[in-house]
Amino acid sequence: MWPPTVQIDLPRPLLNSARAKTMAEARNLVILLLGRYVQALEVPQRRQAYEAYYAARPPEDESDERALIADFAFADFADSPSL
Repeated sequence: MWPPTVQIDLPRPLLNSARAKTMAEARNLVILLLGRYVQALEVPQRRQAYEAYYAARPPEDESDERALIADFAFADFADSPSL
């Protein structure tokens, strides 16, 4: 079964300004831009999911996480470059 496809007619000046010399380059450009657009749409949804998760977790989970972060805090400074 083939994945769904979409046919797009792009104006020649747009392709020229994008410097797409071949149809394959134009196709890759459209795929890249659509991928970035979808990722941008997902950011608010992901943010809301994280906010809901952290708002609903019990206080003991939060304290356990803070203790774990504190245990490894020295490693964060050990790997940083010297000034």
